[in-house]
This record gives sequence, C-alpha cells and structure tokens, in this order.
Amino acid sequence: MTSQRARPIDMAFVRSGTPMFAEIIDQLQADKSLSNARRRDMISGLRRIAKALGLPPQDVPCDSRWLQPRLAKIAPARLGLTAKSWQNAVSDARAALVHFGLAERRSNRIEDLTEDWRILWSKVLAEKDRTLQPALCRFVYFLSKIGVHPSSVCSDHAQAYHEALLRNEISKSPEVGFRAAVNGWNLAVRRIPAWPKIILPLNSRQVIIAIQLSEFPTSFQKDLDDLILRLTKPDPLAEAGPGKVLRPATISQYRRQLVRFASELVHSGIAIGDVSSLDFLIDPVMAERGLRQMLSRTDNQTTKLISETAALLRNLARILDAPDDVRDRLVSLAKRVATKPQTGMTRKNRDRLRVLQEERNQLRLLLLPKRIFARPVEKGGRFSGLLAREDALAIAILLVCPIRIKNLAGIHLERNLHRPGDGHVYLVLQDEETKNERTIEFELPRDIIRWIDAHLKSRVPDLCQSGTPWLFPRRDGLGPVGANALSARLSKRIRNETGLEMNAHLFRHFAVMTWLDANPGGYEVARRLLGHSAVSHTINMYSGLEARSATRAFADLVARKKSRHP
Repeated sequence: MTSQRARPIDMAFVRSGTPMFAEIIDQLQADKSLSNARRRDMISGLRRIAKALGLPPQDVPCDSRWLQPRLAKIAPARLGLTAKSWQNAVSDARAALVHFGLAERRSNRIEDLTEDWRILWSKVLAEKDRTLQPALCRFVYFLSKIGVHPSSVCSDHAQAYHEALLRNEISKSPEVGFRAAVNGWNLAVRRIPAWPKIILPLNSRQVIIAIQLSEFPTSFQKDLDDLILRLTKPDPLAEAGPGKVLRPATISQYRRQLVRFASELVHSGIAIGDVSSLDFLIDPVMAERGLRQMLSRTDNQTTKLISETAALLRNLARILDAPDDVRDRLVSLAKRVATKPQTGMTRKNRDRLRVLQEERNQLRLLLLPKRIFARPVEKGGRFSGLLAREDALAIAILLVCPIRIKNLAGIHLERNLHRPGDGHVYLVLQDEETKNERTIEFELPRDIIRWIDAHLKSRVPDLCQSGTPWLFPRRDGLGPVGANALSARLSKRIRNETGLEMNAHLFRHFAVMTWLDANPGGYEVARRLLGHSAVSHTINMYSGLEARSATRAFADLVARKKSRHP
C-alpha cells in the first residue's frame, strides 16, 4: 500500500502539480534561449523572494494566490533592501513565471493596443493626468487584449479583470488594483470628453449598520434628545442619573451607541415604527434580542462594543428609573457579555516593542524624521515629497511627545503651539482636549521647531491653502486630517522606510519602555509623560516592561560581588 505524505496546512489550497521555485530555477539554468544576464536576474529574483519568505526555493510554489498575501506583508527595509531593489527582485521573479507560462506577460507599449483603444488611450496620455494614467493603464491593456470595444465595456469585464489580477498578481493587492481601475474608469468618464459614458458599479466596502435617526419615530428622537440634555445638564441632587457633566465626546458616543442598538433591533426583524422610546430599548426581551443580533455578527464572541452597549443599557435603566426587575435583568445581561478588563499591553504590542528593544531598530525609528527631511523635494514630485515631510513631522513629534493620535491630528498652530517669543515652542493640550481632562505641556526640541517652520513655508499650495491653521490639515484646509487616516499613513510610512511594524499608539508604549529601560521603576515620570491621572494605572499597564534592564542591573551586581572574591 502506497502511503502519501500529508500536505502542509500552508499549502492546502495550492493546486496539485504546481511547480516550486526550485524546479523552475533548475529549468532556467538549462535554458539556452535566454541571455546569461537575463537568466541570472530571473534566478536571483526567485532566490531573493524565497529568502525573504524564510523558505528554501523547493518550498515556494509558483502560485500567485499563495504568493501575493505573503509578499504584500514584506517590508524591504527590514531586509536591508531599497524599495527599488525589492521591486526589481519581484519583477525578475515574475518574469521567470511568465517565461514558463505560469503568469501572463504584461503589455505596456501603445502599439500593443487595438486601434480604438490606442486612439482613446492617446487622449488620456495627452492630458498628463497623474491620477488617471496609473489607475487605468493595466485595465485598458487588459480590455484591449480580450477584444472588448471601448463602447461595450460593462461590469462583467471589470470582474474578469479582477479575476485576472487574482491569477497573475504576485506582490500587490488584486483588490486594490481592481478598485483603482474601476474608480479610474469612472473618473475618466468625467474628465475625458471622448471617454465612453459608461459608469461601472463598485460595491462599497463599508458595512453600514446604523440607520439614520430621522427614520425612527419622532417619539424615539425626542426621548433621545431629552436624555442627551439630561446628560449635558445633570441635576446634582437627583438620585438617578449622572451627578456631573459628561464630556461632549462621551455624550456623543452614547448617542451613537443607542442609535446603533436601535438599528440592530430593526435588523433583527423589529419594525422601525415599534422602536418608539428608550423604554423600548431597555425592555429585557428587546435588550437580549438586540445583543443577540450583535453577537450574530461576531460568531457569538463578545466584543468591546457589545460589552459597552450592554453596560449602557444597564446604566440607562437606572437613569430612567426602570423597575427593579428590569434593572436586575439588564445587570445580568451586561455581566454575561462583559469583556475582561485589559491589564497591561496586548501580546501584539509587546511583540512589536520587543523588536524595538534592539538599538539598531530604535535608531531606524529615531533617525527617520531627520533622514526624510534631508531629502530634497523634487520639482516633479512635490506633493509626495511634502507629504513625506508631513509624516516625518508627525513621527518626530510622537517620539518626544507621546500624545494620542487624535490630539496629534488636531494640532492647531495657534491654540496648541505656544511661542512665548524667546525662541522656545511648547505643545500644549488643554484639559478639554485630553482624555482625563488634564492639561499636558511639552517643550519641543529645536530640530522639530526648525522642521515645523520649514514645512509651513513650503507646503502651500501643494498640501493646503494659505492661512490653514492646522499643522496636519485636510487637503481642503477646512479642518484637521482624520485621526484614523493619519495613523494609517504613519504606519505605512514607517513600515516602508524602516521595515518596522508601528502604529500611532505604540509610540506611547515605546516612550515608556525607553524611559523605564534607563530608569527601572521610574513610573511617576512615565505617568506624567503620558498624562495619566494616577500612577497605579501606569504601573498596571507597564509593569514588567523594564524587566530587561532590571535583570541586567541585578546580574551586573552579582558579577561585581563575585569579582571581589576570586
């Protein structure tokens, strides 16, 4: 009886018979149709990719769907490679796959297009639109190659392009390429007069659960408005309800969560007209039904949002002076879906900080802003160059002022940057801007002040209009950039430039780690640095973070004692 070795889980979805990198390397070495230089480049590209994946070539399949998600996670800087070197390696490896028919050859010469597409594409090139050309190029060549006339393009052809990307893209995201192509096509409809007036549909990636408040009964809207007013102006002598004014952000969050929960009830099958009051939400039957609807979206796993919603319903019953049996039922529901309070950092953040304990990785991060500002901003790439400097400025500030990303994104040039006139500049966050309602103040180092001043002089009009009062503005200058958008930008910038996995909040952990590493047990300074209200919170969060330096100091102490008695 012939026994078959079980396939590794990692290869479970790779089609049987798919060749491995090692096989096509052997075939390339024997292929006399290629020049020595081309053969060498292809083999080098395959080996470099296998090395980047941490696998021998015999364990890397020539399968684009297997390769793409893995190569997309690789940061060339982490491997000691420039972005260009990595791009060349991927290109050479892909050329090897194309040579053996394992991927489609790309066309990029205008002569490769059919006459109708060539005329149309020439109009796009003549516009020199830097938005349209990169988004549309590959899609246009694909449509020409499969013989589709420009006037006949439809959503089926867009889906076919998506499938082709899935089969042929080995490093970039097929989904991103597909969405860029469809958005580019629809943009061309508006910008290029000769472009076919065909709008291609594109499904939204956003799952919208909350129903507009205006769609609920007027009585429910009034109930909610009355509650918000009560939270905004509480009665200090009332037995039920809050005794102090809640922060605007907290009140806004309560409003969103209650509308969201009412929407969950509608999604569960309750008629929207029946959701007529807040009392309806805290009915134990309805509360359980809504929470079950939320759990159905998470495979019956409780989440922070579900836990907070159940707790809000429990508190709402107290504020509305509901009967004792209703309160008891809601307390029980809240306990059942409560999440365990987080103590300390998450495992993911600890793993990332462990990488940053190495001095060479610390220096990569610490010197990144200076390195970016040292680059000249090229005339042809002013926008990307200035955007890189804006990101570098944000990183530089976070390295010395470990504030929350919302505060960073909202820095106002006059309200938050104080210049007393003696050359010093202070970053000041007022109590109403901070999470624990305590003013925080940092003195900015001189190099950051120079970068801020230089950036403010050069950013107009590429990044914003003159007179924009925000350090990190939206492109229309009407407000600050969104905190999530800025955070995503910084993570991507750091990953591309250094290979390090870093999110905006991790800067706060990094600051405390750096301080405690040099000053084991120095929690009071760490508390002030982060703006925590109590040192106990800082200790609970970061206890043990200074273990490496503490154990090293103890080992040195033991060694010194031993050295006295040879």
